[in-house]
Amino acid sequence: MVGKALKRGLLRMAVTLGVALAWGTGNAGETEPETLETITVTAEPFAIKEKESSRFVSVYTAEELKETGADNLVDALRRKGSFAYKAMGPLGISHGGMNSTLSIRGIENGELVLINGSPIQGAAGQGYDLSAIPIEMIERVEVLRGAASTLYGADAMSGVINIITKKNPAATSTRAAVELGNYQYANGAVGFQGPFINAGFNYQHLEGITEISRSFTQKYRYDTEGTHKYNLNLDITPFEDFHIDYLGSYYKTGFKKIYDSGKPMEGTHQEDYDQFADIRYETDVFKVKAFGSYSRINRDEYTDPEEPKDRNTNYNYGLEGDFRHELLFTEVTIGGDYTHRAADYNNQYGKHHRDDYAVFVQLKREFFDRLSLSVGAREQFINADADGENYNIFLPTFGVAFETTEDLNLFANVGKAFRAPTFTNLYNASSFLKGNPDLKPEKGWTYEAGVKLDVSFAHIRLAGFYMDYSDKIELDRSKGYPLTYFNAGDYASKGIEWQIDISPFANYDDFLSDISFYTAGYWADPTANDPKGKEYQTGAKCKTSLGVSYLTEGLVLQVIADLLTSREDNLDNNFTLDFFGKYRVWRGYITASVSNIFNSEVQVSGDLSSTATSNYLYYGMGRMFKIGYEIAF
Repeated sequence: MVGKALKRGLLRMAVTLGVALAWGTGNAGETEPETLETITVTAEPFAIKEKESSRFVSVYTAEELKETGADNLVDALRRKGSFAYKAMGPLGISHGGMNSTLSIRGIENGELVLINGSPIQGAAGQGYDLSAIPIEMIERVEVLRGAASTLYGADAMSGVINIITKKNPAATSTRAAVELGNYQYANGAVGFQGPFINAGFNYQHLEGITEISRSFTQKYRYDTEGTHKYNLNLDITPFEDFHIDYLGSYYKTGFKKIYDSGKPMEGTHQEDYDQFADIRYETDVFKVKAFGSYSRINRDEYTDPEEPKDRNTNYNYGLEGDFRHELLFTEVTIGGDYTHRAADYNNQYGKHHRDDYAVFVQLKREFFDRLSLSVGAREQFINADADGENYNIFLPTFGVAFETTEDLNLFANVGKAFRAPTFTNLYNASSFLKGNPDLKPEKGWTYEAGVKLDVSFAHIRLAGFYMDYSDKIELDRSKGYPLTYFNAGDYASKGIEWQIDISPFANYDDFLSDISFYTAGYWADPTANDPKGKEYQTGAKCKTSLGVSYLTEGLVLQVIADLLTSREDNLDNNFTLDFFGKYRVWRGYITASVSNIFNSEVQVSGDLSSTATSNYLYYGMGRMFKIGYEIAF
């Protein structure tokens, strides 16, 4: 019999139709279901059991992400082990449009980020700001590794991060939570869930932080001013299969550039706005959706009245549809989508837009009730404005899944990837960064094979991969400022990825059955050729997390070790140890967490290589204590 801890772990990586999770139940601490049906919607256009898919897919529920002790979504995903995390501000906040990122398998700028299956990244620079999304406002996150351009179009080069907003449960509940910590940290959330409407509000504050980054070459540092975040979510289900979703965030902060020489400080106020909305009608065989996203950053260098204010805007809107039917014992899925992408960067390159549209087909057939073969193809069109170039590309994919026994499945897939240059890649004009209008689009293939094993005491996912690209767009830092872009030659990453949950005492009847162990991560060898043909390392070679948990109805204790090693640009290895605990009292829980227990110096991004024209570092947060209380009625 599967032990309690492994059941809890399986629930975290699963989505059970019709079952409300912890925040959606009528009473906090209500027992969890014994029968779980694991599905995912990212691996294919329609829902499929994760174990039967031909992809390496991870599913993280909101409960699991909260129990990392993280402060927001990007921080929680960073702790799950399979992402190399970079940031330019505390808690992952944007710094002048430079956002925190989660690269997959050592490939930077290859991930596609979605909300409910719709793209949110802007065409200006493929930026996304997951630090603006509180964990309380989502249901789960699904992560698909490997090329997925056939399914999701251009930009899904190395994988997909699909954020699923909260759903409306059968029961009505009200929730509230508050959390306080050092650095004047404060986080508060209130929400209501019911069959027809789900609404929530979140506020977060952090005091100013000294020295979030340092330029060793130009001899200055950046400090932040206080940060205030406001978030709102709304999900309405007026009738079955019809959904209206909204996520909105606003935060304001500031940055101070302080020179070692005593030169006058340069100060910037910053405001960030992010909005997403969709209207969806989804059944088991048909779905159609309209969506839109909007992001804007306002920046004012208040110490220089002559400096013009930056107003950088990105917005997308579009339509998607898919239909599935059976034809000659073959499951046939056909679909199409259209996305208009636009940006307006008033002080860099002004207004630009492009239109992406595509048709898609997938054929899938089962043999002997054990073997599943699938083939898919997308014809992708990209129509640029008068300054850009149009593209038309054929994107195929192939997959196979084989159930060897009830416990063990084998899988393999191969797919083609494609990404057009962004507006920033092509047109940016500043003293820091200059675009390259001669850039070619990125393209390449991903090959992957692995195993999926589920037994009474273990849940194991293991895959080997080879990701081969041509013309991957990289920054040329060898010539000084302004930096510019080039198409790298022979860009590739190969290695292994794993996700393992083990409950070694699952068959015991005492407290040992509540202990479980977790590890996830990758080892890779990402390399490319620079403009002179010399090979260099493009990303971190190894990222892993190791966790141990004690999970019961009334008590949760978890420790996670997060390790990033063999890094690019002569950066140091990162190691942090984080703790989270919660204890059931009355109708809720007392929570406590400590992030970066040993107060380690964390180099979240930078360049310390001897050949770089500028050496600099961005630092992660120091030790952080938090205590809170969450309640549900």
